[in-house]
Formats: sequence, structure tokens, C-alpha cells
Amino acid sequence: MSAGRPSPDRGRTIGATAQRRVLLVGKSPAVLADTLSLLHDRGFTAQATNRFDEVFAEFDVRQLDLVVFGGQVPEEQRAALKRGIVARNERVSFVQGLSGIPGLIARQVEGAFAPRDQDRESPPCYDADERTITLSLRQFRDVTVIAWWPTASVPPNPRSDSLVLIERRLPKGMHVIPLPDVVPHEVSFVTVQVDDAIWAFRLPVPSRA
Repeated sequence: MSAGRPSPDRGRTIGATAQRRVLLVGKSPAVLADTLSLLHDRGFTAQATNRFDEVFAEFDVRQLDLVVFGGQVPEEQRAALKRGIVARNERVSFVQGLSGIPGLIARQVEGAFAPRDQDRESPPCYDADERTITLSLRQFRDVTVIAWWPTASVPPNPRSDSLVLIERRLPKGMHVIPLPDVVPHEVSFVTVQVDDAIWAFRLPVPSRA
């Protein structure tokens, strides 16, 4: 499988992305294609495959910086691929995709390459019962918060939706960002970008739900 280049998603290019080599290993051709397009638009050198048994034949894993596994890659096969890749490339990093949502996966990749000195801000906090995200900023920061969720599970090509909750420069201090009702309670995800630092996480179900 080799992917095309559908429409791009919001996002800023982080760092020298062209020097970052990424391999996506997943099952859905559509998800892989869309994610590849987003990564290419951000300047990453990215490839993808849904042929799990052919990874070492098709790709020089010694040149990779990051490998992303989709949730439909069987656990035993994922573990075997990790062992084989690390045996050939000790400096490689791995990311487990949170869901088959191209924009979310692309954000996870960006977050994996974000400069470490950008971690000077505290991670966001999420209150599951109040359904609010709290940010505590030490100074003015560019902030983008996006909610993501699947809309249909149609193997092997799931569909999804997203909503930008905030995208602007925020002043120093505490900021509380509510999730609107359109964001599902059961299965949803959020990415929080503060300057170049990115956090991605699944939202826990409210205890009173």
C-alpha cells in the first residue's frame, strides 16, 4: 500500500521536519493515506504500509526516527516488529496511535518531535465530570485545542470528526476550556498544543455518566 495526498489539516510545522523520517504501520489504507498527506504537508519524510510482514523487506528501518503503530496491528506482531526494528536501529522511537483518526495521528507525530525545552509549561488537566480542560500558562502562549472522535467504525476504514475548541494566543494564568456537547462522552480524544509542545490523550468517561 502506498498512500496519496488528500486535503490537509490545521497545524504548524515543527522544527526541521524534513530530517524526521516516519513510518506508519496500520491496517486502513484510507487512514494511512490521509495521515501521510498531513505529514507530507508538514514537511516530514513519511512512508506507510499495511503489509505487516513486509516491513523489513520494503523499508530501511535503520534510517527511521519514529515508527507509529495503528491499533489494528496485532499485539504479538507489533512486539515482534519493535524487537526487529530496535535490533537494527537503537535510536528509533515508537508511538502507539490513539485512534484511526488521521489528524490525531499527525498531532501525535508532531508531539513526538517537539523540542524538549518546550515542556516548560505544565501538561493540561482534564476534569472528566465537568468536561473541562485546564491550562496554567507561565506567559503568553499560542494555544490550539482540538477534540477528535470516531463517527463510524467501518473496517478497515473508520470515519471521524473533529472540532477546534480554541486557537489563539492566551495570556499568562489559568484557562478553563469546556467541551461542548457535540463531543461524545464515550470515545473522544483531545490534542493540546502550547507553542510547539503537543499533548494528545483519550478523554476518560465521566464517573457519573
